[in-house]
Amino acid sequence: MCGIAGVFRFEAPPDDAPLARALDALAHRGPDDVWTVRLADGAMGTRRLSIVDREGGRQPLRSGQVWVAMNGEIFNHAALRKELTALGVAFRTEADTEVAAALIDRLGVDRALRRLDGQFAIAAYHLGDRRLTLVRDRLGQKPLYWCRRGASLRFASELKGLLVWPDQPRDLDPTALRQLLLFEYIPAPRTIYQGIRKLEAGTLLEVDADGVQERRWWTPPLPGAAPDGLSSGRWPQAIRNSLQVAVKHRVETDLQVAWLLSGGVDSSAVAAIGRRWVEGPPRTFSVVFDEPSFDESGPAAQMAEALEAQHTALRFGPEQLYGALDALQAGLCEPLADGSFPSTWLLCRAVRDEGLKLALSGDGADEHFGGYPTYLAHRAAPLAAPLAGPLGRLARRLPASTANLSRGYLARRFSEGLGLPWARRNQVWLGAFLPEEVDALLGGPDEAVWSEVDRWAQAAAGLRDPAARAMALDQRLYLGEGVLAKVDRASMLCSVEVRSPFLDHRLVELAAAAPVRLHLRGRRTKSLLRDAVADLLPEALRERPKKGFGTPLGPWLQGPCRGIIEDLPNELDGLVPAAPVRRLVDAHVQGERDHRRRLWTLVVLARWRRGPWGPG
Repeated sequence: MCGIAGVFRFEAPPDDAPLARALDALAHRGPDDVWTVRLADGAMGTRRLSIVDREGGRQPLRSGQVWVAMNGEIFNHAALRKELTALGVAFRTEADTEVAAALIDRLGVDRALRRLDGQFAIAAYHLGDRRLTLVRDRLGQKPLYWCRRGASLRFASELKGLLVWPDQPRDLDPTALRQLLLFEYIPAPRTIYQGIRKLEAGTLLEVDADGVQERRWWTPPLPGAAPDGLSSGRWPQAIRNSLQVAVKHRVETDLQVAWLLSGGVDSSAVAAIGRRWVEGPPRTFSVVFDEPSFDESGPAAQMAEALEAQHTALRFGPEQLYGALDALQAGLCEPLADGSFPSTWLLCRAVRDEGLKLALSGDGADEHFGGYPTYLAHRAAPLAAPLAGPLGRLARRLPASTANLSRGYLARRFSEGLGLPWARRNQVWLGAFLPEEVDALLGGPDEAVWSEVDRWAQAAAGLRDPAARAMALDQRLYLGEGVLAKVDRASMLCSVEVRSPFLDHRLVELAAAAPVRLHLRGRRTKSLLRDAVADLLPEALRERPKKGFGTPLGPWLQGPCRGIIEDLPNELDGLVPAAPVRRLVDAHVQGERDHRRRLWTLVVLARWRRGPWGPG
């Protein structure tokens, strides 16, 4: 895993002197090495976290007429190397980056990408036609930012790799700010700053003297849209086989692997399958909270015991939230308000402190196998919509609670989304502020905030089952733009690579081909996956309901960490009006309402604003 950055010229030679500063800003992504190559039209460089060919894999690397800088891993690089060697390609290293360069040189970008199995962001410079291609992997596991300034195009793995250029403005995008408050993340292609773009997952950007062209190279499959090719009884084994292959590819390394256990089915199944390829006791890690509704350390410990693992149960107490916030403020170049961010960062720091730099997780299973209770709620929403008013009044009378997924919180969110189109309802159920609250805070409305949501909703509009439509939307937005961004930033701040087998594109395509009725049976979520891995898990874990990996922000901000929000209205001066923020703070501290998600989003925004990558 690495950080990459570069600059491409259109006319006048670019000033590439700031490239060294850009790579320095990405040092946490690759502390093992740094290297830069100059090209006819600019330069590109890499900060390297050495995983494959640790001694000889310095990049950027050239094969034939192609230079490649890559952030990520190609899991089938050994098989591709054999094929290319048989075709006469001579390799100088064992690095997967050189395999990617050789494949692009031999087949061209489009055909090469279809052969790559991995998580990656790639910059490929073609010497023959002096063309730069920027590529992001199918599901968006690795990030890539770009901007065009004058006669140059610049790119980097993180926003900070562009912000170090002296002439780069930091003008806030007001629509992106609204999206942050609504969704807790900013969906691609927008970023918090005007003029800087995120490359979307599954797309590529071609840059040459004629300009810039962006296009999609992989289209996500729609859940349940394919014909049912297997009988119901054969689906669990097909899923099991595909998951085993995905896990095996991600543990084929001579490095010791860490296993991140949340206490749920997904991470437990990954660890159980991977156990057979690990020598000695596996190293497992989980988080322990004092708040019972958030703590999943018991089931995680059960799984670790079943694996005969060397288990690290890391306590996360409220006194540690301040330090986690300071670390995120120093390193986060774009605000991201996922409530599990601090916990994920703490886990990855523990992995790093144990001398490990590779971990496996269970991310992606919920979105592809129907794990969220919102999917069942979407099926109930049309029946409940005529009763939205009475249900809302009843929900508001329920007592406030800071417990994880309390009944009062779920009832209020359910009723608040009933009057919206299905896609916007889905975002409201998962997000922080309500649309009318954002309009009141910032003056509105601004329909542009829904542009990415409506675009992906249109792609799924042909699906009859509302649960299938919501799964498709979550795969493209909540997973790709929220969860995976959080995992990448939290792990890379600690110089740790995280791999998730549930993001293997062949497994994703297989899960999408299965009828949605197999994923959601009655009130049983993730049914097909549970059946596929049931014999691998302790009995107590097989039917555990979805709890959600998070951080007890509600009770902590109400009590021991209330100092974090006491001055929040002043800290946001000029961005968000003080009076409504003060009302949110007071209502939460006094126990009148649970505003954890709204307040945490504002805390992240305020901390980012004061940090080194904020607007200043």
